[in-house]
Amino acid sequence: MSVRIAVLGAGNMGRGHGKRLEAVGARIVAVCDRSAAARQKFKEEMKETDIKEYWDFDEMLEKEAFEGLFICLPPFAQDGQFEKAAKRGKHIFIEKPIALDTETGKRMVKTAQENGIITRVGFHMRQGEAVKKLKQLIESGKTGRPVLFYGHYACNSLHTPWWIQVDLCGGQIFEQAIHLYDMCRYLIGEPKSVTGIMNNLCHGNTARYTVEDVSASVSLFGNGAAASITANNCEIPGIWKGSFKAVYEHVTVEFEDHNHAVFTYTDREQPETEEVSSEADAYEDEVREFLMCIENRKDTSCNITEGYKSLCFVEAVVESANMDGIKTAVKK
Repeated sequence: MSVRIAVLGAGNMGRGHGKRLEAVGARIVAVCDRSAAARQKFKEEMKETDIKEYWDFDEMLEKEAFEGLFICLPPFAQDGQFEKAAKRGKHIFIEKPIALDTETGKRMVKTAQENGIITRVGFHMRQGEAVKKLKQLIESGKTGRPVLFYGHYACNSLHTPWWIQVDLCGGQIFEQAIHLYDMCRYLIGEPKSVTGIMNNLCHGNTARYTVEDVSASVSLFGNGAAASITANNCEIPGIWKGSFKAVYEHVTVEFEDHNHAVFTYTDREQPETEEVSSEADAYEDEVREFLMCIENRKDTSCNITEGYKSLCFVEAVVESANMDGIKTAVKK
């Protein structure tokens, strides 16, 4: 692929996407980060030897010729860069969450639509091989109606200094469990209302720790289906796990993760099972899809509108939790 790419944010996600961009044949022309050390580390890990460095995003946007921009910033550092790039006609891949509030997200969607750019949000779980198989069954009608979704996100880590502060990351629901809320929308449908609870039980003595470390929600969907999603940061150190289960009229699917699942078909006299197991790189797949969509001028499977809708979902969960679990409508 001959697409020229600039990367905003040279941390772990930026470097990871950079390597995958090179793996699928894109050319990285520039990297922007406030940290000189981060920029240097980024360049050291890439194969391309002529990557320009920038401290200032506006300067990179003004001086460099590129078609696609990867925004790999933590939530608090996203401050209008999306809109500026969109107005210049740059196609944008942005990591989740797209913003820390839905009003900002709505402006991003509007700007993208007005400028006709191609967008992709980094919900990599949608690219999992097991998820793809279920989505095909849904679209073919073979699953029957959606019934119930269970999701659970678990870890035990302080992560980075900005992550433990709710005003910088939005909280665990916004920054991590959002993958499962997006998966729920993708496989079940659009949520209508939600009841949420959350608390900080394990980190009361941790300085500056203001994010929730346990949460749970129950959601009702327009099609009548229901969902229960839980998350916590108190489980097993060193293990990050996002597992889920989807129940339909004719099939039940238990996901160990997005690439590994057991399908049980219940629309026959004797239920039959099928296992899907893959080690495919879902991150690389989403990068490849974004580049192909740029080259072919077509929309991606997870554009900025999808990112906005999942943002609306988690915002409603947090709003409900902040009101002691009062049932809250999900914005459209």
